[in-house]
Amino acid sequence: MTHLEHLISLCPLEGLRVADVGAGDGVYSLQLDAAGAKVTAIEIDAEKVARAQENLPNSVDVRLGAAEDIPLETGSQDLVCLFFSLHHVPEDVQYAAFAEFRRVLKGSGHLHIVEPYPYGTMFDVVRMVEDETLVRTRSHQLLNRIDGEKGFKLENKREYVLTRDYPTFEIFLEKIVLPDPKRVQDYKAVAAEMEDTFSRVKETLEGQVVLHQPCAAYHFSVCE
Repeated sequence: MTHLEHLISLCPLEGLRVADVGAGDGVYSLQLDAAGAKVTAIEIDAEKVARAQENLPNSVDVRLGAAEDIPLETGSQDLVCLFFSLHHVPEDVQYAAFAEFRRVLKGSGHLHIVEPYPYGTMFDVVRMVEDETLVRTRSHQLLNRIDGEKGFKLENKREYVLTRDYPTFEIFLEKIVLPDPKRVQDYKAVAAEMEDTFSRVKETLEGQVVLHQPCAAYHFSVCE
């Protein structure tokens, strides 16, 4: 199961106007675009915005913005998506972010949020350089109580496991640790322990070395 496979099973994307909030370098914006959506990628980090503008096709509109301050017109979007990004939104502005999601969505629109759980083999390794136990726990608590609030009704919740392929520990470092200066700094103190943890928890699946990240997808419709 991938994020896009599950989303498409709920909401065919062809022709929809979709805001990918917390888009990062645009990995999921690219997938949404390939599925036929008219995508606007919203990212708060200016460096990531620059990379996305350079690497994504012209069909993806990349903009600098925040979840609580989205640079889109009121009622302009069919779908707002957040893939593993809500827990990065500061807790004191998360409710403001939901108000923004509602503002930019059409009356027939949907909100789709996928959040990782604070467990799983991927989490076991990554937490050594960035422990997100608290923020992930809080984001799920918020998503489970938002039904009927802030203009949203929970239509579907599904738990699944995202499986990622990391053939070697060095490739894991290259993809997960090295792009983040803070993670690089913290890695220096836990390098040997982190490599041992990776070796201990990794699995081989169909010839590939993988780590697993359990998550939950929350699919909301707009309501009054």
